[in-house]
Amino acid sequence: MKTYLLILLLIFCADNLVAQKKSLQKAVNTPDTNQNIIRADSPVKSLNKTEYNAYQNGDPMGLTRPAELNNYPAPSRVLALEKQLKLSAAQKTKLVAANEALLFKAREMGRVIIQNEKKLNDLFLSGKIDEGSLIYFTNQFGLYQGELRNAHLQAHLKTKRILTPDQIKKISQLPQIQTKAE
Repeated sequence: MKTYLLILLLIFCADNLVAQKKSLQKAVNTPDTNQNIIRADSPVKSLNKTEYNAYQNGDPMGLTRPAELNNYPAPSRVLALEKQLKLSAAQKTKLVAANEALLFKAREMGRVIIQNEKKLNDLFLSGKIDEGSLIYFTNQFGLYQGELRNAHLQAHLKTKRILTPDQIKKISQLPQIQTKAE
């Protein structure tokens, strides 16, 4: 049974890693080609400056699409529309807390992802990389990316639960605005 669960976890991590890489590449609009491998503008050689900053800032990088496309808004978006949605004081308090928790967790996971990427880069640079280390750090990346996505999607789920059905309907009718933690 444990072996079966481990295999499922590894399959999930590999699948998640592929999906996250595709999503991240689209989000930063940077093709993964040899001419873009060296990132002199970033503290981590294997991340470009946009990727590095996005992880540092807790940006969603396209991780929230399932929520956004199905009327589960980000707390930051709802807070930006406070007047149009006529949020109650209790709703606003809960949304501010959800947004702050999201930003804290997203930035924390971003820092962990950056550290993991730096360690993987350093192992390649030093020539000390081996199959075991490679498996470990790439699987960790998948887990951390999953945690980052979970943090963002949990905030969307909480946000929808805080709002009334009429407020949710009204959000879908309002023009999209880009917010920091969306």
